Amino acid sequence: MTELLQPEAGTEHIVVEPSFIEKNNIHPILFAFLSLAAVFILYQIGGGVITFFLIEGTKINRENVNLLRLFTMLGQIFLILGPTLILARLLSTEWKTVFPLRAPSWRESVSAVIGLLSLQRIFEVYIYFQDNIPIPDVIKRLIDPIRQMLDEMVKALLQSKSVHEFLFVVAVVALVPAIVEEFLFRGLVQNSFNRSMKPLPAAILTGTIFGLFHLNPFEAIPLIGIGCFLGFLRYRSFSMVLPVLLHFLNNLLAVIAVTLNVGDEKIMMAPTTDQPGIMIVLAQLIIFGGLFVASMRLYWQSTSGLVEEAR
Repeated sequence: MTELLQPEAGTEHIVVEPSFIEKNNIHPILFAFLSLAAVFILYQIGGGVITFFLIEGTKINRENVNLLRLFTMLGQIFLILGPTLILARLLSTEWKTVFPLRAPSWRESVSAVIGLLSLQRIFEVYIYFQDNIPIPDVIKRLIDPIRQMLDEMVKALLQSKSVHEFLFVVAVVALVPAIVEEFLFRGLVQNSFNRSMKPLPAAILTGTIFGLFHLNPFEAIPLIGIGCFLGFLRYRSFSMVLPVLLHFLNNLLAVIAVTLNVGDEKIMMAPTTDQPGIMIVLAQLIIFGGLFVASMRLYWQSTSGLVEEAR
């Protein structure tokens, strides 16, 4: 038995065979969480243990960093993207229903890029205030070593000493994660949620899981925010293209910042002690917050026709 699938905007009606989860009456939300659990076990736990033994511990240095980068990239491809593609076939017999690739308009693209750049600055302000929250010494002694370990690991992965190493870092940190993570979250997971939830809550839930999946408590809020932003782009554009491109751009800018040794305090131009510094930070929050709202309003208008067509 076949069914007529209601397409996303700009596509034709497609006759689709019932998928594995439809034949077996598996709830899409349950399927999404089971898929996430499977990928988490394979990549975060299985891949982490393998990498730990291959690099002989958690200490990263110039001798083993390229090996770590290589295993990170291969792990994402084989332990995240591979299972994602297999699970997508269980969700739908048509790839384009899970991973739609409609090309965005220039207005969508420009407004989305401005939105991302603005959002990055907003989260820099958030991190500034988060880092200046007074913490009891007992807790501080517990979390500081973890924060330092994570910071050193990220910097080691991102730093490069040559053009060839820089391009390798971009592939490992920006290109591969942009494709792999977006196919998992904005493709498989958000599409699963969309089948039994309204699009916006599905995008927010997917973005929240995306942020938590990275296991970085010190940047959980910015990661969740970026995840929700990318989910919103996916919801309004009916396409994976913008989320993948913006994810790549977000990570690429992080690589460039580390390569150029640009610290947050230089980007913010805000001292950490005196009151004028706080005022500069608040002014930036207002400016970039307004710019983000304006860019998202333009993006909303640019995609209104697509939403109306889909209805």
